[in-house]
Amino acid sequence: MKTGTCAPDPWFSPGWFLLVVIAVVAGKLPLFGQGCIAIRGGSACPFHGSATVAGGQQHVDGGYLMGGDWQVSVGYRWLYSDRHFRGDEEEEERQEFGTEVVNDSHFFDLSVLYAITPRWSVGATVPFVYSERSSLYEHPGSGRRMSRASGIGDVRLGAYAWVLDPVEMPRWNLSLGLGPKFPTGEYDATDTFYTNNMPIRGTVDQSIQPGDGGYGFSAELFGFMELMPRTSGYVQGFYLFNPENENGASTTTGRPRRNPHEQVMSITDQYLGRAGLSYLLWPEWGLTLSLGGRIEGIPVRDAIGENDGFRRPGYAIAVEPGLSLAKNHWFFNVSAPVAVYRNRQQSVADKRWTSDTGIHRHGDAAFADYVITASVSRRF
Repeated sequence: MKTGTCAPDPWFSPGWFLLVVIAVVAGKLPLFGQGCIAIRGGSACPFHGSATVAGGQQHVDGGYLMGGDWQVSVGYRWLYSDRHFRGDEEEEERQEFGTEVVNDSHFFDLSVLYAITPRWSVGATVPFVYSERSSLYEHPGSGRRMSRASGIGDVRLGAYAWVLDPVEMPRWNLSLGLGPKFPTGEYDATDTFYTNNMPIRGTVDQSIQPGDGGYGFSAELFGFMELMPRTSGYVQGFYLFNPENENGASTTTGRPRRNPHEQVMSITDQYLGRAGLSYLLWPEWGLTLSLGGRIEGIPVRDAIGENDGFRRPGYAIAVEPGLSLAKNHWFFNVSAPVAVYRNRQQSVADKRWTSDTGIHRHGDAAFADYVITASVSRRF
């Protein structure tokens, strides 16, 4: 195997460049969630890369996991969604009159990655979630009350490959990934709801269910390129395919949904896209600043299969600043995507109601203003 022989620049080396890009990216993909748009944690494995150190120096081919290396990551994400949108129009009166729905969700992801060779890796992500949902309409006649759900989410496995030989391509490359998703998370969790002060047991809202109840598979990509010393670009994409239609879970909380096409929960696809730049500020500590754009959402129609049941399709576009550190096989990062555009799209069930009654229907959803994400990884 080729080894690096060039002495690194004191302010930049390709190994540090790739290490930093990975530190910025690693641990972010597993964590999703916008609020009422039911994008859950555990949707993707961590990016498969880190750096090796030989003789105290980063080598040209040292930016990738070597064969036999392990990487363990813990990711966290928090969101607080309370701003309602119908289409891309905000319903400001919801907060003015105190009728907004609030989701307060915490996602934790444990991920393990193993490099079979520098080019091929496999990984697994086990998510955990705790969510609280505060609303009026789910507790009619009883004032604002809380419902909760927690537990393991849907487990994901993944296999990854670099398109180009990592040894030959330290400054730019493209990784592709594919893997199954299993319905290990509870998708019909229940809690107590209050109607006219009488407690009843109902299914919690789809947005705080730990799982979606279906088997699926994901496709993902990650690319990076050195643009100039200490400055790099990255692009990342993820799509979760859920071919199954409905999961059989009722949408009745404290009261049933009015739309007859929304009585059972749909098993939805979901997607994520990211692109941006990172700047290596302090190579000794792998301190990097990043800034990019991000889009994530639930499509109106799945790529494969039927589209019956209840879903809140929509997406959020955010500006994503980030900060990362990489030192002695440890990788830390934190970011705070700030929403700049939100759109709750008209669902298939909305369109069917409109067709049946001649009365236009377009449901709403609550989004977060920003999300806090963080992760820590260790390579062995």
